[in-house]
Amino acid sequence: MVSYNHIFTTLYTLINPFLFPVMFLEASRRSPSTMAGKFSNHTPIPQGPHVVGCTDIMVGRTKEGTLMRLYYPSRTSDLMNHRDKWTPWFLGDEYTRGMATFIAPSIPSLFGMLFNWKMRGIAIPALWDVGMAEKKFPVVVFSHGLSANRSIYSTVCSEIASHGFVVAAIEHRDLSACASFTLNDAGEREYLLFKALPPDMKEYDLRNQQIQIRVQESIRALDVLHKLNGGQVKNELVSGFNLKQLCGRLDLSEPIMTGHSFGGVTAISTLAKDKRFKQGVSLDPWMFPIKDDVKAICSNVSQPLLCISTEAFQSDSNLQAMNHLNSETTVFVTIKGTVHQNQCDTPFLVGHIGRVFAGASSPLDPHTAMNINNRLMLNFIAKNLGEEGSSVNTYVTYLEEEKEKMVYGLYGKGKAMLGWDAGYHAV
Repeated sequence: MVSYNHIFTTLYTLINPFLFPVMFLEASRRSPSTMAGKFSNHTPIPQGPHVVGCTDIMVGRTKEGTLMRLYYPSRTSDLMNHRDKWTPWFLGDEYTRGMATFIAPSIPSLFGMLFNWKMRGIAIPALWDVGMAEKKFPVVVFSHGLSANRSIYSTVCSEIASHGFVVAAIEHRDLSACASFTLNDAGEREYLLFKALPPDMKEYDLRNQQIQIRVQESIRALDVLHKLNGGQVKNELVSGFNLKQLCGRLDLSEPIMTGHSFGGVTAISTLAKDKRFKQGVSLDPWMFPIKDDVKAICSNVSQPLLCISTEAFQSDSNLQAMNHLNSETTVFVTIKGTVHQNQCDTPFLVGHIGRVFAGASSPLDPHTAMNINNRLMLNFIAKNLGEEGSSVNTYVTYLEEEKEKMVYGLYGKGKAMLGWDAGYHAV
């Protein structure tokens, strides 16, 4: 998620007593009225008509099962007066340890100490384990990027859910997540940490192996949603959310497959394999893991597909791979002045100086970038849902007003990318 050359300056910024207050000043000023209890900061508040609920679901105790975070429209109408139920963003020390393997392999202990200290105070403005609204909602499956997890795309997932969707954010068990876990016979967690590239293995071989697993996990997630809709699923996790309330509430007629980066190409590959998914959105797809099969996979994607790119990420090699997608069914759009991390939570977790040193700083304001990204997604999804999506498609005017910040067609200014370019370590 972050290139190595940012690490030492980032950590220096975190521990320097003069720079430290400045780093978090912007975050603390942004929404002082919502800083309450155990949380010192939060990700952006969803803007749709529904207050979002959130819960974790594990089906099956082994890594062949499914672990997902479910974002859904809740029956609660007041978000701000239920801040005690906001969802913690932080998933645990093991997730930090796995993330350090990718981001800061030479200083994992220091990285972990600082990351844990800061991130324990972050909240997601979605109410944990509250009841679901009594209506039938279309479903979205979301696949995360390299060294990410089921929590780090909360801004995208909760925004989509607030407009009347049930979003299943998968946590992959292919060892590309910063961490995940299974349960042993005693019900205890056994953690699966991020797998660093072995010295005797090529980048492509590892990532291609992983994407095969990721596609199967994405298909399995849709299978689980069908079982949830039929009341056939047991949650292996201790939870206050009654799964029976999902029975008959999921509209599975037109499932949507989405993802970011490694998850973006996972979305494309899943669309090629499972035609139950009727449309897709790929955020900054990292095409390298399918480079040897890119023509065959892309030619099999017949569903409507939106690819939203960030300007600084997309390099020539990656754009050439994306060009194999069907131009008649695929819409390409790039948000100008953006970086790869504008499509996840990272820019909202630290202040301006923190974003600079963490490689998440963008010329375009991160809130504006995220708004454009999410409204492009909602607009595209709604159009392809037809009449059923008409109530969601409320952002045509907004996107028209912001059109100068977008470029349609294949476009990017990225210079290098992991896998495609030797010696480059960021994705």
